[in-house]
Amino acid sequence: MAALALALGGCADGDPVEPDSGGGGAAATTNGNGGIGDGSGGHGCFFTEATCDGACVKLDSHPEHCGECNHPCASGECVEGECVGSACPEGFQDDGGTCKNLLGAHESWPADCAGCNVANVISGSCACPPGATDLALHVQSDCPGVPMRFATELRMCVTAGVSADVDFGGAYQMDDADGLCGATAQCRVGNPLNGNACACPAGFDEAISLRSILRLPCDGTEFGSTVVLCGNIDAPLASFGGAYQLDDIAPQCRVTNPWTGDCSCPAGTTDHSYRIMVDGAAGLYGSTAHVCMP
Repeated sequence: MAALALALGGCADGDPVEPDSGGGGAAATTNGNGGIGDGSGGHGCFFTEATCDGACVKLDSHPEHCGECNHPCASGECVEGECVGSACPEGFQDDGGTCKNLLGAHESWPADCAGCNVANVISGSCACPPGATDLALHVQSDCPGVPMRFATELRMCVTAGVSADVDFGGAYQMDDADGLCGATAQCRVGNPLNGNACACPAGFDEAISLRSILRLPCDGTEFGSTVVLCGNIDAPLASFGGAYQLDDIAPQCRVTNPWTGDCSCPAGTTDHSYRIMVDGAAGLYGSTAHVCMP
């Protein structure tokens, strides 16, 4: 009788329960959000469901929770956990109804200080979300309690899309000298949104140069390098609101953000900081790269 009552009760989001979806109610299981008894209807979710905001939903078909909780489809249609019929142009990713070509960034601690230093807020980990690939920019970092510096990477999560009316145009990295350890001339990391050249696409005039120290992969020596982020301040805010750089020592504000004219993020964006090392009159010291993203 208990199993029959569970089968007839349906799901807390109001959708009817299909006869073959839950095995008559006996297959209710934990679902990563608290397990049996978390549904707003007072019962657990079936194994084909998850608990999102207190309701049982099917992540493979729910337009507001497509593939994961709170991931709405701009098109309103979710098939097998993927938004279909998206209004986004080819090469752009739907993120909560906004078409983006930058889906966050992340930075891992160096090997001697293992773990995820700064997680990607979209994926929740040191990994890119589905639909984006890593653009790895080589930097150095430090970690708590270790008075040393180590090679690591600032990884931008980019898609293939670019056009003159979007705000993010990719990124690239230039060494201070030619031909260092596998670089093409001074170009260490090309811009995938500009044919892998060390340049910003046409129309992306806000080229923000962030200083870093590079540990060469062939012999471990240190050399100066510059990471360049490409932006279009005239485009509507979608993925990128500029960037800036703050040093640990005075005068601190090393690179201002073209969007604000100082070391800050514009309204409508969140400040995400990533640890890097720089050079200056005081020698080598710590700094932070700040990327402003909605």
